[in-house]
Amino acid sequence: MLNNIKDLLIFSQNLNVLFVEDNYDVKVQLFKLFNNFFPNIDDATDGQIALEKYNKFNEENDKFYDLVITDISMPKLNGIELSKRLIEKNPNQLILVISAHTESDKLLELLNIGIYKFIQKPIEYEILVNTLSSVISKIKREKTYLELENKYKEIKNDNIILNKLAITDNLTSIYNRRYIDNKLFECFQNIDSYSLQHLSIIFLDIDNFKSINDTYGHIIGDKVLITIANLLKSNIENKNIVGRWGGEEFIIICENQDIKTSCILANKIKDIIANHHFDKVETVTASFGVASYKKGENITSLIQKADYNLYQAKEEGKNRVYY
Repeated sequence: MLNNIKDLLIFSQNLNVLFVEDNYDVKVQLFKLFNNFFPNIDDATDGQIALEKYNKFNEENDKFYDLVITDISMPKLNGIELSKRLIEKNPNQLILVISAHTESDKLLELLNIGIYKFIQKPIEYEILVNTLSSVISKIKREKTYLELENKYKEIKNDNIILNKLAITDNLTSIYNRRYIDNKLFECFQNIDSYSLQHLSIIFLDIDNFKSINDTYGHIIGDKVLITIANLLKSNIENKNIVGRWGGEEFIIICENQDIKTSCILANKIKDIIANHHFDKVETVTASFGVASYKKGENITSLIQKADYNLYQAKEEGKNRVYY
């Protein structure tokens, strides 16, 4: 028990407390007692001053007092009304009421407001110590839980960021080859099922990209890659997946789209790229190879078909779609 109280006293050294009491003699006496538990304690002589101090503390520190200890009978603003105001501002505010009042209606109203504890005057030292130990324990538990919750959120956010980095191309911020390979594997797991009855892929390769790098430099070349990635993201449907296959080559995975629909999409993107005004380079074109899954095929054969069609588009003059 002594070790427990010692731990609580160490913890309470950093808590912020507001003590409200209008009787000077009582205030002086109790302040000395409370100060043994809470070095950071502010006091007020009535409810109105207490409310002003409470709001000021919140504004200056961007947090609330850990504990408010208040009397009931006070001028200007009594303890019941003060407690109402504080809990309206901060529903989680911990309030300890100390009063000579024992009327059941007042106690019931305090309980309905949501105060944590009530101690009757005159105060027995042992009851006070036990009550303060209980209050400090509650604050400690809640702060520990909050710290764990915040730590969990940090770890969760870090994991989200790490997962995103693991599947995102560093330059273009679209999906990388690792994600695309996994997505294609997933598609072939579901192919011919109710959820996935068609599958097409579109390969596109920027025409004369080496010439762009040689003429304008790699920084401009990178800007071209980023611009095309953004054009792809802006002009495909949510059900389609766009990624960087490697170098200046991109891929679009078209789930539940047949060859005809995929070719319409490829031609649309081809024209968007050709008509876009690129920084420095002005005009850039791309060639497209489209292929659709046929029953019995595997991932490799589908990719080989699309890659061959892309090669044919290049051979036939570039800036075209071949399927």
